[in-house]
Amino acid sequence: MATRLISAGIGIVVALIILLLHNTFMLPLAVGMLSAAMVYEYMKANRLLRYHLSAVAAIFYSALLPMIQINLTARYRPMLTVAAVTIALYDYVRHKKRMEDKTFFAIIAGMFLIPGAMSMTVTLNNSHEQHGLAYLILALGGAWIADSGAYFAGTLFGRAKLCPEISPKKTVAGFIGAIVCNVVFFVVFCGLYASSMAKKGTSVSLNWFAVVLIAMVCAVLGTLGDLAASTLKRQLGIKDYGKIMPGHGGILDRFDSVLLVLPFFTAFVQATTFFEL
Repeated sequence: MATRLISAGIGIVVALIILLLHNTFMLPLAVGMLSAAMVYEYMKANRLLRYHLSAVAAIFYSALLPMIQINLTARYRPMLTVAAVTIALYDYVRHKKRMEDKTFFAIIAGMFLIPGAMSMTVTLNNSHEQHGLAYLILALGGAWIADSGAYFAGTLFGRAKLCPEISPKKTVAGFIGAIVCNVVFFVVFCGLYASSMAKKGTSVSLNWFAVVLIAMVCAVLGTLGDLAASTLKRQLGIKDYGKIMPGHGGILDRFDSVLLVLPFFTAFVQATTFFEL
């Protein structure tokens, strides 16, 4: 546990530095680097690095996408996407005798799903001039607080297993703890944020039902993302996607719960006024 806590502490410090610089190029740059590393881990785990053109295209696409997610540079996003798909299709044709269709679609899935989800950090940060950072903190916290809550609740109270064949350490108590911790985090953060904004002369009206509901949904989606990543690891016969974070595994192991939460939170904020700071 000590190694896990130390790695988590280092990760928190790095995350805080990036969040403090959220209005600079550091955010898309950091997200691009993380996204590229995650795609590399995914490609390596699935034994896809041998298809060099597709692997390089996927990694470059994932690194560049967060940097052209908003503002005037967003006009180049379709061009980048077409280029990445073209390279992958060419590689598919080139390796027609040894690249099966499921391999090609595994490449496409990693190429677009991971960077697409991670790029939502940039979109969310810029979704509102005043509250974008708060939305980003809530979205990331909605995945990581739930994950931490599940870990500690499962360690202390866990008996009944949630999905023993997929993730033996996950328990029903941990799942409940994830939801409870998320609700507490959302309520406390939103309350403190509203109070802080009020002191600055900006009134923030909160729909507390929406706050609690989104906190619960984020906990469920974070757990589902984690279980999906664990299922893939089981099928591939590996324990972790990487070893860069002692006690956690790879970067993809740490961010798997974020891959559903970020797109959901972004879509919810953009599509409705049900939850609005």
